[in-house]
Amino acid sequence: MLTDNLQEILINETSLTEEDFKQASADSRSSNISLMHAIEKLNKADGAKVLDIFSRYYHVTKVNLNEQDIDEEIVKLVPKNIAQQYRVIPIERVGNNLIVATGNPRNLEAMDTIRFKCGYLAKPILASETKITEALGKYYGKMDLPKFESKVPDSGFTRTTSTTSVRKIITGDGREDGPIIKLVNDILIKCLKSRASDIHFEAYEDHMRIRLRIDGALVEIARPPLTMKAPLISRIKIMAGLNIAESRLPQDGAINISIEDKPIDFRVNSLPTVYGEKIVMRILDKSNLQVDMTQLGFEEDQLKLFKNAILSPFGMVLVTGPTGSGKTTTLYSALQELNREDTNIMTAEDPVEYNLTGVNQVQMKSEIGLNFAESLRAFLRQDPDVIMVGEIRDLETAEIGIKAALTGHMVLSTLHTNSAADTVSRLLNMGVAPFNLVAALNCVTAQRLVRKICTYCRQEDPSVSQEVLKELGISPAYASKVKAYIGKGCAQCAQAGTKGRIAVHEVMVMNEEIKKSILRGDPSSEIKKIAMRTGMKTLRQSALTKMVQGITTIKEVLKTTAADHDSVKVVA
Repeated sequence: MLTDNLQEILINETSLTEEDFKQASADSRSSNISLMHAIEKLNKADGAKVLDIFSRYYHVTKVNLNEQDIDEEIVKLVPKNIAQQYRVIPIERVGNNLIVATGNPRNLEAMDTIRFKCGYLAKPILASETKITEALGKYYGKMDLPKFESKVPDSGFTRTTSTTSVRKIITGDGREDGPIIKLVNDILIKCLKSRASDIHFEAYEDHMRIRLRIDGALVEIARPPLTMKAPLISRIKIMAGLNIAESRLPQDGAINISIEDKPIDFRVNSLPTVYGEKIVMRILDKSNLQVDMTQLGFEEDQLKLFKNAILSPFGMVLVTGPTGSGKTTTLYSALQELNREDTNIMTAEDPVEYNLTGVNQVQMKSEIGLNFAESLRAFLRQDPDVIMVGEIRDLETAEIGIKAALTGHMVLSTLHTNSAADTVSRLLNMGVAPFNLVAALNCVTAQRLVRKICTYCRQEDPSVSQEVLKELGISPAYASKVKAYIGKGCAQCAQAGTKGRIAVHEVMVMNEEIKKSILRGDPSSEIKKIAMRTGMKTLRQSALTKMVQGITTIKEVLKTTAADHDSVKVVA
């Protein structure tokens, strides 16, 4: 947190007012940018003075990037994707130290990434964010953009509202398309080829930014000029069936296309921001949907426990974790395992991301009162065998789901909790009766996604010592035999060192000891200890197992999982 002292200095030494500082602080939080960046964007104070104040505050040297002529060999030391993601510019190398210009010297993740992926100890110096943007374009370049005219082109897109949609075929030649249409098509194709999960179109005061989320991280691919903003946003909204005349309210839509003979769906959301609408497109590629449970990342014993839980004739199985942790994929794989001719499967989803043959899927429509609770009530009159609820958000949904589990149905659902044990506390805090919970709940699976090391450039990580491994939970007898690996970066992984992701799991089966603990009212920490003592492998232990197997890096282990204060030693 930045202190009031900094606020006082900025107000006393620049033309910023208290309201300006509050606005910049709010912009910093909402846009996930540094405070200095937010102040620069307000353009209400002298940039050189602001840089000087932050230099004194951070106790780091400042640099004017306009006065730097950086050697090409130095630039190559930091790959383009890292430089753009973390907004850093390498200035000079001194032995094993790499001096990098940044607008946020306290961004430890950026410094650690440079150390792990580039092999140098990053030493930050402070630079203007505006100058960093210019330097990124100067030294790393941008995605080639076609010439364009600043007008909204014909849509070139046919959309049907029938249940059997006609998919527009997207190709990369674009010989007959206008420049905006060609640009959007090129981005959609790039998204598919890059294995991206989302596309972000963002408008700022003096530029646009297009980013792809690849393996969980956002990577900038282009910065079109502001003159492209209106036609670009209009093109996407036309494709998604959104109202191009409405820019004051959020809108949701969908795009159904074919790219290289593959049917691809995009879920589209528009959001009004200070400088225009932001568009986020979530790619729904059914060919990438992994429904083979053996490929989800479960350890052999975990998979056996999870399958036994979902194959029970009745009860509740919950999958937990933050947004983007792969919960939906795990649930769909469970449904596929249960999907047989003699089984009636009903799902309530918001939204329905993939269509599963043989499964009765219902899209929630809160505007007309069709929510999870109402759907569950209706499902119980539809003679179901298996019920899947997209998410348990309130006590009403939880109680109906538990009632269904207690009356002979298998119920699958998700919650947003940090661990399997925390799920129990969350449901109890909602108001679920403990005796109903222990009677209905079969199993809770918590999960996270970790990046996989690129198999083409994987090499041993010399920075990981035996002491580090012991501190993480590797047994002393085994630590000397363990080798940690890291991706050097190559053409196959776009110099990232990682390619693809895999889930790590924590499977807590409701045994008698855990049930007694819940009825006693024990906290989640005590429930976790009992689960570990009776054989549960935690998220940290599962991630360490993947690290020992050479699948992921030690950085991913630390980034995605929390320490087990009373964990048993891991001998993978």
